[in-house]
Amino acid sequence: MKTDFGWSDVATLILYVLSFFLLWEWLRPIEQITETANVHFFVIFAGLSLLLYYFEVNWIISGAIKTVFIVVVLQNLYFDVPLIGQGEWIGDFTSSVGESVVMTVQQNWGGVSDLFRSLLFFVLLWLTAYLMNYWLAVRKQMFLFYLFTVIYITILDTFSPYDGSMAIVRVILFGFLLLGLLGLQRMADQERISLSMNQLQRWLLPLAILIAFSSAAAYAAPKAEPVWPDPVPFLTSFGEGSGSGSGGVNRLGYGVDDSELGGSFVGDETKVFEATVEGDQYWRIETKDTYTGKGWEQSREAENLTPFTVNEPAPLSLSRIDEESETQTVSIDVDLTYDHLVYPYAPDQVVSADVDEFRLNPVTEKITSVQGEELVELGEYEWEFREPRYSLQALRNTTGLGEAADSMAPYLQLPENLPERIRELTLDITESEDNWYDKAKAVEGYFSRSGFIYEQEDVPVPEGDEDYVDQFLFETQRGYCDNYSTSMVVMLRSIDIPARWVKGYTEGEVIESLGDGRSVYEVTNNNAHSWVEVFFPEIGWVPFEPTVSFSNNISLNYDLDLDSETETPETPEETETPEPEAPEPLEEDAGVIGDTDDDGSSGTGFLESVRNFVAENRLMLFLVSVILVLTGTVLYRRRNRWMPYVLIRYYRSQKGSEVYPKAYASLLKQLKRYGLRRKETQTLSAYAREVDNFFGTHEMSRLTDQYERILYRREDPKDKWSNMRELWEDLIKKTTG
Repeated sequence: MKTDFGWSDVATLILYVLSFFLLWEWLRPIEQITETANVHFFVIFAGLSLLLYYFEVNWIISGAIKTVFIVVVLQNLYFDVPLIGQGEWIGDFTSSVGESVVMTVQQNWGGVSDLFRSLLFFVLLWLTAYLMNYWLAVRKQMFLFYLFTVIYITILDTFSPYDGSMAIVRVILFGFLLLGLLGLQRMADQERISLSMNQLQRWLLPLAILIAFSSAAAYAAPKAEPVWPDPVPFLTSFGEGSGSGSGGVNRLGYGVDDSELGGSFVGDETKVFEATVEGDQYWRIETKDTYTGKGWEQSREAENLTPFTVNEPAPLSLSRIDEESETQTVSIDVDLTYDHLVYPYAPDQVVSADVDEFRLNPVTEKITSVQGEELVELGEYEWEFREPRYSLQALRNTTGLGEAADSMAPYLQLPENLPERIRELTLDITESEDNWYDKAKAVEGYFSRSGFIYEQEDVPVPEGDEDYVDQFLFETQRGYCDNYSTSMVVMLRSIDIPARWVKGYTEGEVIESLGDGRSVYEVTNNNAHSWVEVFFPEIGWVPFEPTVSFSNNISLNYDLDLDSETETPETPEETETPEPEAPEPLEEDAGVIGDTDDDGSSGTGFLESVRNFVAENRLMLFLVSVILVLTGTVLYRRRNRWMPYVLIRYYRSQKGSEVYPKAYASLLKQLKRYGLRRKETQTLSAYAREVDNFFGTHEMSRLTDQYERILYRREDPKDKWSNMRELWEDLIKKTTG
């Protein structure tokens, strides 16, 4: 343990303090970007570890102090009983750690306890502090850790809510001071001089002034505009989250924020749920009513949620249903759980679910599951529903709202600054039609007739005062479901037809046919979709599908409720037009999960399971990866300690004439790792004398003499190794000190 101090020790203490500040920057964001609390305990532990290393406390005493600190902190955080006096917590502590170790071996990361996660984090900090001590005391180089710290802060500042503006300033200041002081120490060691207070001042004062001045100048100087396009939007598409975003590259899936639509997206084959049902269904989640010119919001909050339970009629009626329509059931097996339910059109009741009750939001028509007073995520549930049947006569007889005008006001809302040419275009499209249904069908078919393109990439975002729908209709004419569905709603509202924006999923991909008319559909994030519902007073809300390459395949059976004396009208457009081609893989709502192998299994099933596993266990995998990297780094840096024993065990089992030359070459490499480097012009004999002088032996000279006899005199090396092996082992063991 260190007992006497000089100015060199003061300089070293400053190095450890600066290193602690750098390590602290790694811990600052944790509380904000994760669910970790009480980060101050980890900060104290990091400082304590570095302090013990600085004072060169015996490793047994140091390890005991850190172990006691960890146990006391974990007991304080996870047990409500006193540390001393009641020993019941000890059994629970060891049991929790033991069970978590088993869970880790079984790769059941979700079953690992919070106590064990905290313990692993303490171990990670322990290893990090050890590595930093090695860099400071032995290598006297910290550039790699400094570089990683800068990268870490910039990545978090870019891709997370953490604001790294001040953190990067602190890292630059502490890092440059640390690197400058380490450079001074390396020069002092090379020249074998002791640092005085005067020397420290003459070095540190100009260094601090230079760093402070350059940092202030860089902060105040004008900044040029970026030369390259911003890569962040594309990179963020591979992060968590989905749905419409703020104009970057989005990832498909259900999301709650639709206030800013637009931008490109990438596909996501993560499975959301499987549905066992007869026939294709669109899976509904919620609606939104207020178009802002950039996206969708909800105009009002529900005053009360409407509760209902299993086997109780759902308080939701989208449209008038034929009472003679047969009931069906659908079983939902959820993989990517949410606290809301998906449901088909015309849902009657939930017939199976392990939950207290459900609550319907009468404004958004979103159904959530509740246990007690807490929202819960269901793994499976079952709906009973009936296929909706619409009277074509009633649809075509609709030309106005009548008594429903007041209640439909939210669904006629439009921004005050909506460009007039949107309404003019809609009037032009629908001028030959005399009823709401045919007008809606004309708008629905306008996009496929007018050369609009379904596009996922390079989809622009409206800037400034530019309207989202106006941009799509008159400038880009390319986009995905949000563009088409939003445009149709706005166009219909502009001619006083109430319409609303609906979110959910398309039917998915059939992965198994059960033989009784039912099929198993796999619905992934690629199936996330938005479409349109139009209100008809005599019927209710009727779905429409304007997106190019998608069909309104919600099993809409149009019952032509017409008088026998009237002329039979044309069959609706849905049954006249041929089925459009399915979108390409990875296009929105395509539901394609990969080619199928010869045995019928999914070719991407393994990759999907890997993606799901990584997504669910990011923190654990990150901690394990860091621990492995740090452990590997420490082992590599300390290889001169353990490598000789590996070589000894290896060469003991070797036989033949080539063993001695190879063993001698391995000895030379180990001596180099130890620090005894052979000069380029130095002969083996001269180098052997230098090694012997260093260790105070004659072993290297004797080994070299035998090696030169083999090399130059061509003596038989067969018996050399058996005679010299013990001497070789004694010398190579000396390099472990």
